[in-house]
Amino acid sequence: MTFFVSKSETSNRNRNCRGFSLLEVLLSIAILGGAMVVIGQLVNIGYRSAIEARIRSDANILVDGKMAEVSAGIIELQSVSSSVIEENPDWMYSVDVQQAGQLGLLMVMVTVEQTPNSASNPISMSVVRLMPDPEYDPLDYIDEE
Repeated sequence: MTFFVSKSETSNRNRNCRGFSLLEVLLSIAILGGAMVVIGQLVNIGYRSAIEARIRSDANILVDGKMAEVSAGIIELQSVSSSVIEENPDWMYSVDVQQAGQLGLLMVMVTVEQTPNSASNPISMSVVRLMPDPEYDPLDYIDEE
Protein backbone atom coordinates (compact mmCIF):
# COMPACT_ATOMS: atom_id res chain seq x y z
CA MET A 1 0.00 0.00 0.00
CA THR A 2 1.38 3.33 -0.98
CA PHE A 3 0.57 6.64 0.64
CA PHE A 4 0.56 9.67 -1.50
CA VAL A 5 0.62 13.11 0.01
CA SER A 6 -0.58 15.92 -2.11
CA LYS A 7 1.42 19.08 -2.59
CA SER A 8 -1.24 21.23 -0.93
CA GLU A 9 -1.03 19.21 2.33
CA THR A 10 2.76 19.49 2.35
CA SER A 11 2.72 23.25 1.80
CA ASN A 12 0.07 23.74 4.52
CA ARG A 13 2.19 21.76 7.01
CA ASN A 14 5.29 23.81 6.17
CA ARG A 15 3.38 27.05 6.41
CA ASN A 16 2.10 26.19 9.90
CA CYS A 17 5.57 25.18 11.25
CA ARG A 18 7.72 28.03 9.96
CA GLY A 19 8.50 29.85 13.28
CA PHE A 20 7.21 32.11 16.01
CA SER A 21 4.74 34.85 15.40
CA LEU A 22 5.58 38.45 16.25
CA LEU A 23 3.13 38.34 19.16
CA GLU A 24 4.87 35.31 20.67
CA VAL A 25 8.28 36.98 20.39
CA LEU A 26 7.05 40.23 21.96
CA LEU A 27 5.34 38.33 24.76
CA SER A 28 8.47 36.32 25.57
CA ILE A 29 10.63 39.48 25.56
CA ALA A 30 8.16 41.19 27.92
CA ILE A 31 8.20 38.20 30.31
CA LEU A 32 12.01 38.07 30.23
CA GLY A 33 12.25 41.82 30.88
CA GLY A 34 9.82 41.62 33.81
CA ALA A 35 11.75 38.72 35.30
CA MET A 36 15.04 40.64 34.98
CA VAL A 37 13.54 43.66 36.78
CA VAL A 38 12.27 41.46 39.62
CA ILE A 39 15.61 39.66 39.93
CA GLY A 40 17.45 43.00 39.94
CA GLN A 41 15.25 44.27 42.78
CA LEU A 42 15.82 41.08 44.78
CA VAL A 43 19.59 41.43 44.36
CA ASN A 44 19.36 45.05 45.55
CA ILE A 45 17.29 44.09 48.60
CA GLY A 46 19.75 41.31 49.44
CA TYR A 47 22.71 43.69 49.13
CA ARG A 48 21.11 46.27 51.45
CA SER A 49 20.18 43.58 53.97
CA ALA A 50 23.75 42.25 53.98
CA ILE A 51 25.14 45.73 54.66
CA GLU A 52 22.66 46.29 57.50
CA ALA A 53 23.49 42.89 59.01
CA ARG A 54 27.21 43.74 58.94
CA ILE A 55 26.57 47.10 60.62
CA ARG A 56 24.38 45.46 63.30
CA SER A 57 27.09 42.85 63.88
CA ASP A 58 29.66 45.64 64.32
CA ALA A 59 27.32 47.38 66.77
CA ASN A 60 26.88 44.16 68.73
CA ILE A 61 30.65 43.64 69.00
CA LEU A 62 31.22 47.26 70.06
CA VAL A 63 28.47 47.32 72.71
CA ASP A 64 29.66 44.00 74.18
CA GLY A 65 33.22 45.33 74.25
CA LYS A 66 32.23 48.55 76.03
CA MET A 67 30.14 46.62 78.55
CA ALA A 68 33.13 44.35 79.21
CA GLU A 69 35.31 47.45 79.75
CA VAL A 70 32.77 48.82 82.24
CA SER A 71 32.57 45.44 84.02
CA ALA A 72 36.36 45.19 84.21
CA GLY A 73 36.72 48.72 85.56
CA ILE A 74 38.56 50.08 82.53
CA ILE A 75 35.75 52.57 82.06
CA GLU A 76 34.69 54.19 85.33
CA LEU A 77 31.27 53.16 86.61
CA GLN A 78 29.54 56.49 86.04
CA SER A 79 27.21 57.92 83.44
CA VAL A 80 28.84 59.02 80.18
CA SER A 81 27.04 60.68 77.28
CA SER A 82 27.98 60.46 73.58
CA SER A 83 31.67 59.71 73.82
CA VAL A 84 33.46 58.72 70.61
CA ILE A 85 34.89 55.20 70.50
CA GLU A 86 38.61 55.61 69.90
CA GLU A 87 39.00 52.32 68.00
CA ASN A 88 36.16 53.19 65.62
CA PRO A 89 35.46 56.94 65.34
CA ASP A 90 32.25 56.35 63.34
CA TRP A 91 30.59 55.12 66.54
CA MET A 92 29.75 56.78 69.89
CA TYR A 93 28.91 55.18 73.22
CA SER A 94 26.92 56.21 76.26
CA VAL A 95 26.82 54.68 79.73
CA ASP A 96 23.81 55.16 82.00
CA VAL A 97 24.21 54.07 85.63
CA GLN A 98 21.12 53.92 87.87
CA GLN A 99 20.18 52.33 91.16
CA ALA A 100 18.47 49.00 90.62
CA GLY A 101 15.46 47.87 92.62
CA GLN A 102 17.71 45.75 94.86
CA LEU A 103 20.07 47.12 97.51
CA GLY A 104 23.70 46.89 96.47
CA LEU A 105 23.01 46.58 92.74
CA LEU A 106 23.35 49.09 89.95
CA MET A 107 21.63 48.89 86.57
CA VAL A 108 24.18 49.77 83.89
CA MET A 109 23.04 50.41 80.32
CA VAL A 110 25.66 50.79 77.59
CA THR A 111 24.49 52.13 74.23
CA VAL A 112 26.50 52.42 71.02
CA GLU A 113 25.27 54.32 67.99
CA GLN A 114 26.66 55.49 64.71
CA THR A 115 27.66 59.13 64.51
CA PRO A 116 25.09 61.15 62.55
CA ASN A 117 27.61 62.15 59.88
CA SER A 118 28.67 58.53 59.18
CA ALA A 119 25.21 57.18 58.26
CA SER A 120 21.94 58.56 56.96
CA ASN A 121 19.98 56.12 59.15
CA PRO A 122 22.13 55.66 62.29
CA ILE A 123 21.84 52.32 64.05
CA SER A 124 22.05 52.01 67.83
CA MET A 125 22.26 49.03 70.16
CA SER A 126 22.01 48.78 73.94
CA VAL A 127 22.93 46.23 76.59
CA VAL A 128 21.69 46.34 80.21
CA ARG A 129 23.45 44.53 83.04
CA LEU A 130 23.05 44.47 86.81
CA MET A 131 26.35 45.07 88.60
CA PRO A 132 27.33 45.25 92.25
CA ASP A 133 27.52 48.76 93.65
CA PRO A 134 31.16 49.38 94.65
CA GLU A 135 30.02 51.87 97.32
CA TYR A 136 27.59 49.45 98.95
CA ASP A 137 28.58 48.15 102.38
CA PRO A 138 26.11 45.64 103.84
CA LEU A 139 27.32 46.43 107.35
CA ASP A 140 25.88 49.93 107.01
CA TYR A 141 22.36 48.48 106.68
CA ILE A 142 22.35 46.02 109.58
CA ASP A 143 19.82 46.95 112.22
CA GLU A 144 21.42 47.26 115.60
CA GLU A 145 19.29 46.02 118.45
